[in-house]
Amino acid sequence: MTGIVAILGLVIALFGLTGLAGPERFRAMFTAMDSQTRFILAILIRLAMGALLWWLADELRHPQVMRVLAIIAVVAAVGILAMGRKRLDKLVDWWLGQSDSVLRISALFATAFGGYLVFAAI
Repeated sequence: MTGIVAILGLVIALFGLTGLAGPERFRAMFTAMDSQTRFILAILIRLAMGALLWWLADELRHPQVMRVLAIIAVVAAVGILAMGRKRLDKLVDWWLGQSDSVLRISALFATAFGGYLVFAAI
């Protein structure tokens, strides 16, 4: 079952590497989705990740860290839901309007987080 976390981490790391290699691709990925889809996916992905990390924490390295990450993911999902779609759109638009350097830094964090999940799972 920890393979699911490793695959999730790999997907996140690849997403981050895409942003590092080409911030314009990063922007294109976010602007390709319609607002409602992006909102729903933002919530569902965080809820699923939180549940998965909580459920598998004892099978992963650093189970306490995994539980903290699970709680953060669920709180983020609730925060996005409370924020609402229009505010999320404004936040995403602001973020995508930042310089390529800022997007690359964001992508670097995504790559590191995904890499950590892979490390914790194998």
